[in-house]
Amino acid sequence: MNTQEITTPPASEIQETPIRPYFRTQEDEDGATLIVALPGVKKDDLKLTLHESNLKIEAERCDTLPEGWRMHRDTGASRRYALNVHLTSRFDGTNTSASLEDGILTLRVPVREEAKPRHIAVG
Repeated sequence: MNTQEITTPPASEIQETPIRPYFRTQEDEDGATLIVALPGVKKDDLKLTLHESNLKIEAERCDTLPEGWRMHRDTGASRRYALNVHLTSRFDGTNTSASLEDGILTLRVPVREEAKPRHIAVG
């Protein structure tokens, strides 16, 4: 009978499943605002990708210890976040603006000019 050794990869190599962050949307006649909670995420650890009409948000929070500190207990505070948002043809994803402040990502996606309501004058 053959026996095989089963090994577990080190914790640093185990990829945890990304968490879908809490988010909310607001829409008005000029566009939509998407607010995403990404606690502890820094700008350098945030990646926004727009491909056709899909907006992909990826972020990672890595808690590093200050120099000279030792870990007594790991709370598992490092997290990966992922969220995919489909933009309808009404929105202009190429003119999206983004800001990250205090762990809150705010994206503003304007409505395409041709999708905005127009007033028609009666002659």
